Amino acid sequence: MIASAPRSGTGEAPCPDPFDTLAPVYDRLTAGWPYDCWLARIERLAIEHGLTGRRVLDVGCGTGSSFLPLLDRGYEVSACDASEAMVEIARAKAGEPGERIFRADVRSLPDIGGFDLVTCLGATLNHLLYEHDLGTALEEIARVLRPGGIAVLDLNTLRTYRTTFASTLVSESGDAYFCWRGECAPSFEPHEMAAASLDAFVAEGRESWRRLVAHLEQRHHPRDEVESACLDAGLEIAGVYGQVHAGRLVPRADELAHDRLVYFARRAGGSAPAGVIQL
Repeated sequence: MIASAPRSGTGEAPCPDPFDTLAPVYDRLTAGWPYDCWLARIERLAIEHGLTGRRVLDVGCGTGSSFLPLLDRGYEVSACDASEAMVEIARAKAGEPGERIFRADVRSLPDIGGFDLVTCLGATLNHLLYEHDLGTALEEIARVLRPGGIAVLDLNTLRTYRTTFASTLVSESGDAYFCWRGECAPSFEPHEMAAASLDAFVAEGRESWRRLVAHLEQRHHPRDEVESACLDAGLEIAGVYGQVHAGRLVPRADELAHDRLVYFARRAGGSAPAGVIQL
């Protein structure tokens, strides 16, 4: 679900994409997340904020779990991710034509457009590490939306970086074990860079294990920065929600109370709905 943003322009050889590394076990890592309910809530709010069409682009689609519920609901879905290994799994799961699920970086989307809905979920935008990257990504998202189209973006909050990214966590899913080691301090501040290491141990036969190691880097983007960058890109903020347990979305979003903030933004040029019912 996450599209990585490999470092570029440094003169150094690029590091392996951590999501290419994690692709074989990513569905096991995220097995507990209620994708169907989560996407149903997102769809409902997108409709309340003006979504009318059925053409969707899922940016940072990972292995496809973030778009399969919309495909099942009858949407015409295209999807992309920066990780080729993730894209290959998403194609196989969706059974969609290869050209509809493709490799692309959110900062440089291909010349396709006219989407009614663009989703960019799983904290994809937090993997953009340079100051100008957020604005570039939002400009690309706005470019492929039709006038009045809706973009849905979720980003990690200060709470996430001060807790999850400051913790060591161990979990089990099927024949895989995961060890997460956050490298942040509980005093993490806005705009800072965050890092964590994730080790996956996967059973191979009865007495052997394969170890996969990924190093993850993110940047915190405060709410005011995200809203300002949306407006600069031609996206009008329609609503901001806090994400709580099991993917529920609540109003009065709070960086210190919620793990993610979910932004609904409308491309300028379309009319806003007469009224919105808060979830």
